[in-house]
Amino acid sequence: MVAMVDSPADVRPDGAEAPVLLAVQNVSLAFGGVKAISDISFDIREGEIRAIIGPNGAGKTSMLNVINGFYHPQEGTITFQGKVRRRMRPYEAARSGIARTFQNVALFRGMTTLDNIMSGRTLMMRKNFFWQALRLGPALNEEIEHRRRVEEIIDFLEIEHIRKTPVGKLPYGLQKRVELGRALAMEPRLLLLDEPMAGMNLEEKEDMSRFILDVNQQFGTTIALIEHDMGVVMDISDRVVVLDYGKKIGDGPPDVVRANQDVIDAYLGVPHE
Repeated sequence: MVAMVDSPADVRPDGAEAPVLLAVQNVSLAFGGVKAISDISFDIREGEIRAIIGPNGAGKTSMLNVINGFYHPQEGTITFQGKVRRRMRPYEAARSGIARTFQNVALFRGMTTLDNIMSGRTLMMRKNFFWQALRLGPALNEEIEHRRRVEEIIDFLEIEHIRKTPVGKLPYGLQKRVELGRALAMEPRLLLLDEPMAGMNLEEKEDMSRFILDVNQQFGTTIALIEHDMGVVMDISDRVVVLDYGKKIGDGPPDVVRANQDVIDAYLGVPHE
């Protein structure tokens, strides 16, 4: 873990802006005649928490799916760590340092918490299947090291008491925490969180907010998240981009976005002319 930082995540100690980790440039995505995203551009700077918000159907999840390669836009590019790309498969995104959680929990329900988080280390395993099956020599040493890292994540997320519990038997809030753990096991440069607090009660939201902040500050992980709870967004985000009907209608620090009349109208349901 790295030491916690006191300065804003998107600003260096010398006052300069942090470099751009990912840039979305003029991206458009359509399904048949329906446009999900229309000419959207924004960036995510290293070390920040970047929120993507908007009413239902605004194109938020489609945007995350473009970033991690699940959808391929008809127009525009994604630049990640200085590399421009138009198309990338999800496994390529994962190998390049992009991890993802989902709006609906996507875990192996019959597997334990430990094994689910361990599955996040798969891309980092160097020994082939033959050696892994035998669990001898170098393969055993590699597995021990990966398990050590997984145990550190379990301790960090305070889920030691459920490490051997099948996740299908866990309450929803803990399942979301396990899914976060699996994403962290990939040691991502960029962590995409799709509604990490959906369906949670107030206490669970407070816990998840704390873990997200700790991941950002202690691990130094850059985070982009979709979240409907505006209180959470305004409290933990460095910058916010707002989508509505697939278009960008606001972008900036939380206080600026909160005062944007277009954003206010979108959330109040003001009719569009």
